[in-house]
Amino acid sequence: MAHDVYGLDWSVWHGLSNGERREAGKAIAQWLGEREQRDGGTAAYEVVGQKGDLMVVCYRPTPEALTEAKRSLQRTAAYPLMRPTYSYVSVIEVSLYEISAIATRRVLEQGLERGTAAFDEAYAAEMERQKERMKGRLFRPIPGHRYICFYPMSKRRGETVNWYTLALEERRAMMRRHGAIGHKYHDRVVQVIGGSVGLDDWEWSVSLHADDALAFKKLVYEMRFDPASALYAEFGPFYLGIRLDPARLERLFAGAGDV
Repeated sequence: MAHDVYGLDWSVWHGLSNGERREAGKAIAQWLGEREQRDGGTAAYEVVGQKGDLMVVCYRPTPEALTEAKRSLQRTAAYPLMRPTYSYVSVIEVSLYEISAIATRRVLEQGLERGTAAFDEAYAAEMERQKERMKGRLFRPIPGHRYICFYPMSKRRGETVNWYTLALEERRAMMRRHGAIGHKYHDRVVQVIGGSVGLDDWEWSVSLHADDALAFKKLVYEMRFDPASALYAEFGPFYLGIRLDPARLERLFAGAGDV
């Protein structure tokens, strides 16, 4: 998935005629309308604050499809008004801590002993079942909520505090407690986690979706006191956006009435 942020070049916009502005608005509205439900989905958000004006979120099955979505936008009559200010690429993932713990528990419930061939075989089969169960969370549409909060993050690996030197069981226990905090907000906030090791500048992306923007503040604030965040997390820039349907996106570029 890609989260691309653009600023609008308002000096260029002010130099356009009303007809040229309308043409740009219609072009980008058509672009979004044709792609909202295609190949995983596309969504547009007006960015709150001065970090940008527009965020475009694309879910696609391959890097080639992500690139095609970008190129198709660049070919529209709206793109000469747009200036890229931020971009992030990641792959939707679910926690291996979660599914490996479930698989281990279910194999142990069968009475099999760790370290045996029978355990390893049963564990591999259970992991495949768990991965199949998780496909609905991996190949999902973009949540349809009014607001998005996007940020990248990494796990700390300094000289004295290093996430990657902790034992697996310790990391798993921390992430289980961390996830329990997020679960308290499951009826208000949808979380989409992307892995980006080797793909972008941070290790993960986090997209929070909600109909109440204050829910983001409450969730992130509460998580900051959890050891997985307080000791081991480093955060990049935060972006807050308001969902735009094609008609509202058209008005943003055309300048016709309130967005």
